[in-house]
Amino acid sequence: MSTSAPPRAGHDGTLGKRHHVLFALGMAFVITLLVTNTTQSSMGLEAVDGIRSQSEQIDSVEHLLLRLLDAETGVRGYLLTGEPVYLEPYESATTALPKAIERVRQTFANRPSDQQRVTTLLALVDAKREAMSEAVARRTLVGAQSNDLVGRVLMDETRQHIGKLRDELAGEARASLEQSKSRFGLSRTLGNVFATCTMLLMLAVFSGTRRELELRERIATLQASEKRRLEDQVALRTAELSDLARYVNNAREAEKQRLARELHDELGALLTAAKLDAGWMGRRLPAELRAQWQERLDRLQRSLSEGIALKRRIIDDLRPPLLNEMGLIEAMRAMCEDFALGNELDVEVTLPDSIAGIDEERSLALFRIAQEAFTNIRKYAKAKWVGLSLSSNDGLVTITISDDGIGFDVAGTALDRHGIAGMRHRVQTYAGRFTVESTPGQGTRIRAEIPLP
Repeated sequence: MSTSAPPRAGHDGTLGKRHHVLFALGMAFVITLLVTNTTQSSMGLEAVDGIRSQSEQIDSVEHLLLRLLDAETGVRGYLLTGEPVYLEPYESATTALPKAIERVRQTFANRPSDQQRVTTLLALVDAKREAMSEAVARRTLVGAQSNDLVGRVLMDETRQHIGKLRDELAGEARASLEQSKSRFGLSRTLGNVFATCTMLLMLAVFSGTRRELELRERIATLQASEKRRLEDQVALRTAELSDLARYVNNAREAEKQRLARELHDELGALLTAAKLDAGWMGRRLPAELRAQWQERLDRLQRSLSEGIALKRRIIDDLRPPLLNEMGLIEAMRAMCEDFALGNELDVEVTLPDSIAGIDEERSLALFRIAQEAFTNIRKYAKAKWVGLSLSSNDGLVTITISDDGIGFDVAGTALDRHGIAGMRHRVQTYAGRFTVESTPGQGTRIRAEIPLP
C-alpha cells in the first residue's frame, strides 16, 4: 500500500499567489510613502525658501528704515542745535541709503504682487531724502527754522508703509510656517500609517513563509519516507528477482546436468553398442560380401564415431566435466586451448593459481560467460587475437574477455543479442557489475565482476 503525497502544486500555487499579492501591496505602500515623503520634503523646502526670502525682505525694509531713522536723527539734531557734528550720522546714513534701496529692489524682485508697494515706498524714501536735504540747506543758509512738518509727515508715512509691508510679510511667513507644520503633521501621520501597514504586511509575509516552510518540511518528510519505503520495496523485489534468477539458472544447469547424464548413459550406450555391432557384422560377413559392403560398413563406422564425438561435445556444453573434476582455473585453461586450436587464433590467457572462497555456482556462471563470449567471437568477431584474464581482489572475481575483431556500436545495437543479455543476467543474479565496450573496427571488451560469497 503506497502513501500519496499531499497536493503540493495546489498549496504552492495558493501560497505563491498570496505572496505575490502581499508583495504587490507592500511595494504599493512603499512607493506611496516614498512619493508622499518626496512631495512633502519638496513642499517643505519651498516653504523654507519662502520664509527665508520673506525674512530677507523684512530685513531689507527694516535696514532701509534704520538708515532713514539715523539720517532723521542727525537732521533733527542739526536743526535744533546747528552743530555740524550732527551732520555726520546724517551724511553716513545718506551714503548708505542707495545700497539699502538697491537691496530692497533685489529682495522684492521675485514678488510681482508687491512691486506697487515697493515703488511707493521708494518714492516716499526719495521724497524724505529731498526733504532732509532741503532742511539741512535752509538751516545752514538761513539759520534756525520752525519745525520740519513735511519731513515729519513723510517719515511717518514711510514708517507706516514699511510697517504694513513688514506685517504682511510676517503674516505670510507665519501662514507658510503653519501650512508647513500641517503638511509635516500629515506626512508624519501618513508615514505612521504606511509604516504600520508595512509591518502588518511583513508579519503576514513572515507568517505565510513560515507556513510554507512547515509545509515544505512536511512534504520533504513524506517524500523521504516514501522514498525509503520505495527503496526498501525495490531492494526486496531485487533480492527476490535475484533469488528467482539464481533458482532458474540453477534449475537450468541441473536440467542440463540431467540431460548430459542421460545422454552419456543412454545415448552413449546405444551408440557404443551400435558401433560394436557394426564391427562384429563386418568381421562376420563372408569375404565376397565384405568386399561388396565394405564401403558402407566403413561409412557406418565413421557415422557412429562422429555421433559419439558429437554426443561428447553436447555433454561437455551441457555440463563441462573439467569444471566438476578439476575446478574453474583448469576448465578455463582447457577451454582456451581448445578454442585456439579449433579457430587458429592467438589466445592470451592470464589466470591465477586459485581463487579462494569461490563456490560452484559462481564458478559455473564465470565459465558460462567465457563460453558465451568465445562463441560470439567465433561466430561474429573475425578476430585474430583473443585475451582472457581472471583475477580476484577485494572480495570480487573479475573476468575480462577482449578481442581485436570488427567490433560493433554499443549505443546503436540491442545488447540482448548474441547472449549478452544472458551474461548480464548471470552477473546481476549475484549483484555484480557487467560492462561491454566496443567500437566498430576496434574490437570488443567484456568485463564482469561478481562478489564472492
